[in-house]
Amino acid sequence: MIARVSWAADGARHGETDLIRLRSRDGRNPQELAAMDLDVHLGDQVQKTKYVSTMFDIIAPGYDKFTRVFSFGMDKNWKAALVEEAIKRATKRPAILDLACGTGDFGIELARRMAASRAIGLDLSPQMLVEAKKRVEQEQSILNLAACDMLSLCVNDKSVDVVSIGYGLRNTADVVTALREIARVLKPGGILVNLDFHRPVGSVWRELFLWYMEYAGRLAGWFWHREPKTYGYLSGSIRRYLTIPEFEKQLAQTGFTVEWKKSQLGGAIGLHVARRVN
Repeated sequence: MIARVSWAADGARHGETDLIRLRSRDGRNPQELAAMDLDVHLGDQVQKTKYVSTMFDIIAPGYDKFTRVFSFGMDKNWKAALVEEAIKRATKRPAILDLACGTGDFGIELARRMAASRAIGLDLSPQMLVEAKKRVEQEQSILNLAACDMLSLCVNDKSVDVVSIGYGLRNTADVVTALREIARVLKPGGILVNLDFHRPVGSVWRELFLWYMEYAGRLAGWFWHREPKTYGYLSGSIRRYLTIPEFEKQLAQTGFTVEWKKSQLGGAIGLHVARRVN
């Protein structure tokens, strides 16, 4: 179904079970990110991909703990709600593709609860794949792992039943291209399960929320990595991203119909289950 390739620290190719721990227990040096200009990198497709990949290589080892703490435990509930809604709409024993899989928590849970026939987790960050491999082994999951950019998926046309993404589309350099790729690999009638931050519609709440995300993110970045930029990225990426209505318009234009949705935090968090139109 996919190219069975993953990446090690030196860029050499290995079989998908050969992922190895990278140089440092704590990921890459945060100073690599500190040297990058956020506005410049978020404003250019190629540079954004480089920035995001570097950032996730840095934050991967502590990512799960950070997400739980920073969301005040809400992340777990959001994903649980999406899993329940996805189960109601997916075929039996589906083939699952988890994009921007991170540490694998979302894909592993979907594969387990849906009794998936097969499951693949893809991510740009080698260090995230290292963390995902540890979780896969610990939980004895069927989730296979590979390095791949969701803007050019190493997956055959109409080959999967479910695509899941947790906080991933916002980090791509081109949301429309990503959605078209997802539509390409989904079977007709397959579903997209998506969780992400969105730019709030209301101007007052938007500015308050982004102010909080800016300063709370920078503070968390300093505590976790002694580099504010590691999580200071959150506010800038949300400000440049789509509102929930804009995102739903893009879904419709790329061949999806929304079957279930939920908005949280005043439109700052969107949960969606969308079906690929036949």
